Amino acid sequence: MTSEGKQESNKRNALRSTGPRTAGGKLRSRHNARRHGLAAPIQDDPEIKGRIDSLAEILADGSNEFERIEQSRILAECHFELSRIRAARYEVFLTMDDLENTGSNDFEKALHAMGKISRYETRAFSKCRRALRESNG
Repeated sequence: MTSEGKQESNKRNALRSTGPRTAGGKLRSRHNARRHGLAAPIQDDPEIKGRIDSLAEILADGSNEFERIEQSRILAECHFELSRIRAARYEVFLTMDDLENTGSNDFEKALHAMGKISRYETRAFSKCRRALRESNG
């Protein structure tokens, strides 16, 4: 349980957290989610949304149970999310044409990008495991 003092401190800190204040900072933060394209919800893509619906229907196996349909949809989203993440990782590898002759600066940038991509992958796997646990009872 969080103490009252800690809660008050958190509230004061939250009031001071105003986000970016300069025009440049606001512009940069506006485009953060698009850097890898992985932060945007996958169901916002109309083409993938249809594919998610189709896979969810197959996974639900004709069930009329709300829980099963919902868990099937989450699993379908995870499948396509993981595909998108793997494609982003592949793109990073493509930017490093010749891995053996890549400079250390380029290698560091690629490692940094891989670390960010791995965080998205971890979240997707967690979401998938949670859906599987809930569907199994």
